[in-house]
Amino acid sequence: MYYNFIMRKTIIAFLTVCLLAPLSLAIDSPADQAYINLLSYRHNKLELVTKKRLIDEKRNYSDTDIDSTTLSWEAYSNTSTNISTNSYSRSEVKEINDWYIYLGGIGELSDWDFLQLIGEQQELARITALEDGKVRMRTIGNVFIGGGVLAMLGAVALSSGSSLATGGALGMTAGFFLSAFNLTPAHYIRPEYAQAKIDQYNIALKRKLNLPLNLD
Repeated sequence: MYYNFIMRKTIIAFLTVCLLAPLSLAIDSPADQAYINLLSYRHNKLELVTKKRLIDEKRNYSDTDIDSTTLSWEAYSNTSTNISTNSYSRSEVKEINDWYIYLGGIGELSDWDFLQLIGEQQELARITALEDGKVRMRTIGNVFIGGGVLAMLGAVALSSGSSLATGGALGMTAGFFLSAFNLTPAHYIRPEYAQAKIDQYNIALKRKLNLPLNLD
């Protein structure tokens, strides 16, 4: 009886060791965990990247002078006209600074994605309201454009006066301006604001992963 008891304890101990051995191997060492945390930070950190581009703006100007001279002698007269046109060209190179927000150095984030990630709901609501207003204005502009086209087509089909066609042209022009001045900008937030929030987010992420704060 005692022998059987000893054998059962031995078998149970052996099975316990066999079961716990893989678990002990699966537990990461401190060095491995530090490396995993470093990878997690690299994949989830935020960065603000600036890019410069050059734009060559060319402007052309011209002016025309018309000089007319009439010479009269008794019943005869002679008129001469001199037309001269001068053209000017001006070229200017401008430097444009664009900026982008990246997650993990790869994925570009929009203002909406960025604000949602860092939890800035108030700022997110503000830029959403601004964009909704621009969408409404573009919709009104499209209505003006469509109405202007229909008015001009109706003027041609009905052979009506020029007032209908003129009204249609003015409607189209107003619609184009409404749409053009209400395009979605590249960013609704300022780069200074974005950089400050990125720094706060990255510091919190480093603390969560037990990484040094001076880590780039």
